[in-house]
Amino acid sequence: MSRLRVGIDAVSARAVALAGTGRIVASCRGVPGTDSPSRLLGALRVDAGAVDRVVAVLPEPVPADAGSPVGVLRIGGATALPPLAGWPAGMSAAVTGPVATVRGGHEYDGAESAPLDLAAVAGFARRCAGTVRAVAVAGVHGLENPDHEQRAADLLADVLGPDVPVRKGSETEAIGLLERENTAVLDAALAEFARARIDELGAAVRKRHPEAELYVVRGDGTVLPELAAQRHATACLGAARAALLHGAARLAGVPAAVVVEATGSRTVVGTTRGGLLPESAEYREFGGIRIGVRLPRLTAAGRERSVSAAVARARYGDDDLPVVQVGERSLPDAIRPPAADLAAAVGAVTAEAAGSVDRIFWQGAGGREDSAARARQLARDAAVRAGADPRTLRETPVKEALMTYVPVPAARLRATAVGPILEPAAP
Repeated sequence: MSRLRVGIDAVSARAVALAGTGRIVASCRGVPGTDSPSRLLGALRVDAGAVDRVVAVLPEPVPADAGSPVGVLRIGGATALPPLAGWPAGMSAAVTGPVATVRGGHEYDGAESAPLDLAAVAGFARRCAGTVRAVAVAGVHGLENPDHEQRAADLLADVLGPDVPVRKGSETEAIGLLERENTAVLDAALAEFARARIDELGAAVRKRHPEAELYVVRGDGTVLPELAAQRHATACLGAARAALLHGAARLAGVPAAVVVEATGSRTVVGTTRGGLLPESAEYREFGGIRIGVRLPRLTAAGRERSVSAAVARARYGDDDLPVVQVGERSLPDAIRPPAADLAAAVGAVTAEAAGSVDRIFWQGAGGREDSAARARQLARDAAVRAGADPRTLRETPVKEALMTYVPVPAARLRATAVGPILEPAAP
């Protein structure tokens, strides 16, 4: 039996089924805002036993969805800005339960800076009991050594029980403590919302396609497995546009492209290359709060002349990079793929899994070579956790920035690994 993969764009209410060759064998067009992902899945006429993967672009959460009270625990960093610094008053009031900073944390090289104050963690847990629906934990240099975050999370789980999820800052690849902490808090505040929405879709998938695995598209156009997507709702911000960029190139039959999305008076220009979107230096915001998820490099343009300039910038000197256009207006010399309204659904079903690392590495006896090897391995490990096949991973070159303001040799290294989703085992 030929195996099929299904892509769902719940924002534009579109769904497609692709054969292993990449050919669209079925599609459906629903009504945006009316047809749910489960209804789109039911409207797609395919053999129930033939589908082994469903990948969905889900509508983004909005600040009103982050309504669950959250306990916030900071480990170390007592002299830094306090937790939730800079949050809009309305958002802070909506999600904040007990907030505490306890002794502990690590140095830049992973060495313990102070023992974790487990008694204080236990006291914080008792304050949270019966008052919060989730907890966020973030520790100083938790990326380099997440031990204190994990120990605190284990203690919190023992006191609060399995129904109160704990989100850790070390699960987000962002150098800044505040960005990691903000992300953990928002993922905790959105935990109930994300779980309910993904559980509903998961139940529909298992009812109609019992052998299918469920993945959710995240904001860079790659995927997260079902359970990981529940844990990281903020990672899926921007998924619709990212999937559209990748899907437009797929429909045009090109591996890399500048994609121009023209709708009404607004035009957005982005680049897709090798299954990835180039990142900007900016972080995403949610409800006015900066989180540890980087934005893709996009340009908004209006008039034709500014569109041409945006395309030139997006090419970054590669004048042979084709231009693919979707939307209402036409651009000269641009490829207009067939069935362009299905681009985001196609981008979802053809998405790959990726892992990235972006952190400061202490360059000890092994120097840069050992640090770069560690960065690449961390990126590969993260990609495999996201669902990638370890045998077919591709790596981007390691980017390095020397840290001249620290007293020991250190460098900020960034690396990414990406590859096709691991095929399910044959029955």
